[in-house]
Amino acid sequence: MSRYSGQLLAFVVGDRSQSSLAELWSRVPERWRRRLVYTDGYAVYAAFFSPWQHRPCDKGDGGTNTAEGVNNALRHRCGALVRRTSARCRDKSLLEMRVAVTAHAHNRHAINRHRKATRLKR
Repeated sequence: MSRYSGQLLAFVVGDRSQSSLAELWSRVPERWRRRLVYTDGYAVYAAFFSPWQHRPCDKGDGGTNTAEGVNNALRHRCGALVRRTSARCRDKSLLEMRVAVTAHAHNRHAINRHRKATRLKR
């Protein structure tokens, strides 16, 4: 996710394992892979990213606020992402499609919001 525009750069439907992280990272556009990565300090992230790039954030310091805000927005827009829900997807491909549609709508909204904010700063 871009901390500048709030856009989702890539997503993976899966757990927080090393293999899911590797798959997610392979989907991130190349130019974004050279940037700093702010995480919640989960051990898999520290093992995966190089020390110069990885910035673990302590609970409550605000480093992952953008990501948590986007997670909340996605849960609001896609019922299947709510932790305790009856809107479960039985098929992983169906869940991926629902998340993709939700992510696309989120990115359109984020682009418009980012353009409006940068226009106001001029």
